[in-house]
Amino acid sequence: MGGATLDLLQEAFNKREALRASTNAVRLVNGYGDGLDGLVLEQYAQHFVAQVFDARWLSEKEILLDFVKGHGARYFIIKDRTRGPSARPDEIGFNIVLDGGSSSTTVEESGVKFSVDLNDTLNTGLFLDMRANRRLVASLAGGRKVLNLFSYTCSFGVHARLQGAAAVVNVDVSKKILERGRVNYELNALTCERNEFIRGDASEYLARAVKKDNRFGMVILDPPSFSRNDGGTFSVKKDLPRLVQDALTILEPGGVVFVATNHSEMLHSHLQNIVQKAARGRPVKKFQPLGQDADFTGSGFMAESCLTAILAEF
Repeated sequence: MGGATLDLLQEAFNKREALRASTNAVRLVNGYGDGLDGLVLEQYAQHFVAQVFDARWLSEKEILLDFVKGHGARYFIIKDRTRGPSARPDEIGFNIVLDGGSSSTTVEESGVKFSVDLNDTLNTGLFLDMRANRRLVASLAGGRKVLNLFSYTCSFGVHARLQGAAAVVNVDVSKKILERGRVNYELNALTCERNEFIRGDASEYLARAVKKDNRFGMVILDPPSFSRNDGGTFSVKKDLPRLVQDALTILEPGGVVFVATNHSEMLHSHLQNIVQKAARGRPVKKFQPLGQDADFTGSGFMAESCLTAILAEF
């Protein structure tokens, strides 16, 4: 069993060889897509993290440890996700298997630097599946004023600034997460401009922007599937259409909107319909369906590996 597992792990590792030429942050194993159901394994420089969705991997942690050590691991943590998607963050077990010091490290993608922390929360601070989308969206940001909603650690904002965006506004409800965004700016020698980081509810910010006619040349919408905040709730199925409508209201002529969701029931056709209805007859020059990057093999066939995104150019 151990030998067969190691062979599959190495095979998955080898598949990502071309990708590692441009980044040292890679999803090495994507569960079913790599013949290793219930296991997600990611590398962040010399830090490795496994997310376990099948309890059998908890009993094979020594095999996983041998594998990552063979690839230069200094830090390795296993996150037990076997309680299912409804588990609260405090119900997810974190088990440091190899502790080479700090759980934080710095990674690069196409020369852009990001800080990650494998033991801070369930997420590391950088969503690897968005890698190609960050580059594509940023390539259109030059000279534009960019609104990055649900900005998380501001990875889209960093890429946009480095590609010559005229201005970027990053909006997120978490002060702690925005501070990590500031760190990412500093890692890339970017000056934090006034009002570049806004702590607040994305829906409320958009509504105020509509009232003030505060316009943008690009709007990035990457909300969680579901969240609770200050007694209220957000649901992609219920609230995304209004968000897109407000985003298009403040979009400048010739602007670009990027909309993404990990909600497994949302198809590209659904997103396109939402944008078309919100456009209210405004012609769309181009719709481009997008998804997860190449290291997410089998994307869309597992709840833990799903991303539906669309880029709309007006």
